[in-house]
Amino acid sequence: MAELVRRLDTVLVARLVAAAIAVVMVHYFATSNAIRADNPFLVPDAFILLSVLVSPLLPRRAAVPAMIFAFGWSAGVLTVSLFTYVVRDEFPVGHLFLIGPCLILAALLGRVVARQLVAERLAEHRSEVLGRTTVG
Repeated sequence: MAELVRRLDTVLVARLVAAAIAVVMVHYFATSNAIRADNPFLVPDAFILLSVLVSPLLPRRAAVPAMIFAFGWSAGVLTVSLFTYVVRDEFPVGHLFLIGPCLILAALLGRVVARQLVAERLAEHRSEVLGRTTVG
């Protein structure tokens, strides 16, 4: 099991989770009474749907930061939504099944960016060191 987890591509998993969140949001808009003028979450929820639909379709280099934003935005909006219920003594557990993966994947995608930056800096450093040793 640990081997499988190590071999999973974080970006691919993030793309799949974004697709799942998009399906959930489409279902939410289609089956609830969310599309109404007095819904304070209409625009933020619509932006969640837009961001999780568009960001995974971008090329990998652009998709990673876009998905970090999309997952961060989604986690923030859904957390605020969750607590609007909590203050009314309700607890919609379903929110947690969306918030959790959003937070986890935003952090994991941050690691992907950090690894890319470290690899680029190491490559630059190596080329500088090799350039100095061959010139002299």
